[in-house]
Amino acid sequence: MSNGTAINPKDTAAGSPTQSQLLPKDLVIKTVLIPVDGSAHAHKAAFIGANIAAKFGARVVLLHVMLRHVSFAKIYDLAEKQKGPADVLETLNAISEPIVYDAGLGAAGPISPIVPTEVLIKMGWRVLEVEQGTVKAQGVNAVSLVMEDDDPAEKIIATANKEKADLIVMGRRGLGAFRGMLSGSVSTKVSHLAELTVISVT
Repeated sequence: MSNGTAINPKDTAAGSPTQSQLLPKDLVIKTVLIPVDGSAHAHKAAFIGANIAAKFGARVVLLHVMLRHVSFAKIYDLAEKQKGPADVLETLNAISEPIVYDAGLGAAGPISPIVPTEVLIKMGWRVLEVEQGTVKAQGVNAVSLVMEDDDPAEKIIATANKEKADLIVMGRRGLGAFRGMLSGSVSTKVSHLAELTVISVT
């Protein structure tokens, strides 16, 4: 079972404990894993995780699990915010019209467009590149970028094991309202199943 800790960045103001003070005193940190999905919570996690890594002289592994279960609208908003490749927005604009299905017996309704895998890949690398800049700005030079595709919680735990991470710093919630990469259920699952310290950032 992991040592799960929740951090609100506002709690690190003057007079409050710092991130490093909230960690076990005997903890040795050589590798920090930070899952990112482009959300505000994930960005805060990248900032906090990078600060911890800088204090310990650790390397950072940034992980992005492809956004298979995030709505088209949220992916489109993310593409605009991240200012990714022009062809990504062109592709999203081309498929932005909902498809109307007819199930018979007068039942009909719209189907949200499915984002092509190649777009999700480009979006993922853009998210990783943006947060790589966040991490390096905190003084961490050893940064690895990893992209995976499948169940987010399982991939986070598997990557932590593969990279021999000593600490996971992740946002408590992300883009997905229910099944997105960093939904509340994902952070909860990781906190319960990971065999290392997990910090959830709110």
